[in-house]
Amino acid sequence: MEERRLLPAIRLSSQGTPLPLLRSCSPPHPSGDSCGFCSAALLSSQRAFCLVRRVLFASDLHARPDEPRREEVFREFLMEEAASCEELYLLGDLFEFGFVFQGRVLPAYEPLIEEIAALIKVGVEVFFLAGNHDLWMSTYLRKKGFRIVQDGEVHKILGRRTQLFHGLLREPDSLSRLAARIMQNPTCVWLYSLLPYRLGFSLALKAAYLSRERNLSFSERLQLPGLKPINPRAEVIISGHHHEPLHFTYKERTFYTTGEWFSRFTYIEMTPSRLELKTFRVDPLLGK
Repeated sequence: MEERRLLPAIRLSSQGTPLPLLRSCSPPHPSGDSCGFCSAALLSSQRAFCLVRRVLFASDLHARPDEPRREEVFREFLMEEAASCEELYLLGDLFEFGFVFQGRVLPAYEPLIEEIAALIKVGVEVFFLAGNHDLWMSTYLRKKGFRIVQDGEVHKILGRRTQLFHGLLREPDSLSRLAARIMQNPTCVWLYSLLPYRLGFSLALKAAYLSRERNLSFSERLQLPGLKPINPRAEVIISGHHHEPLHFTYKERTFYTTGEWFSRFTYIEMTPSRLELKTFRVDPLLGK
């Protein structure tokens, strides 16, 4: 059997100080295969090259089994950008079909969840704010190490008081509000869990697609009344859900919306000196 050496991989804390070493295998595994040590070491080596404190915000991947390419691009983003940041905020609708049914998620989502969990293991703090497509995911993801954020919470991030939302506007129509109440009602959730496993997933997937079709653009809805309450101490407001990457000032406050990951591939990067919308890359198979 070939002898393998364990090589140290540097890890940095959010303050830039070294953390306990992870280890990886050398020489590389045959055929590109890797073990848990190698995966952790690769992520931690990405962090070793980060010289600037960075926090990233993303949302609205709407991952779905029949469109694997958008998830592949997002996983590239996790490796190339998120692996070297301090904190990653996922502001909802990461999944098109974010239901936990009888303690299980859709099997196709498990690799993505595990890849994000690998970031947590090497020191990236990952925050999750549930969107209208993944309202039931919070408890499941908390067990994976995600930190759960409630809609409208204010976090002090790199010195800025930042209020976080999945959607800046209240739902304008009564049907949308009723659907949200039903999905969050414990009795309704319990009754739904009594359905056969395959039927429960099938119904939820159809509901997710119908919900997507009802969405209005943020530009259209900005004309409607009903902005969610803004904390008077918040300096920056960041939101997912609207699918349009925007930066604007409204009533003397700075607002950002993250955009989406099925055609625009946008996210927000915060450093101590700046805050900006960025595009990861435009995929020719998916983008404009």
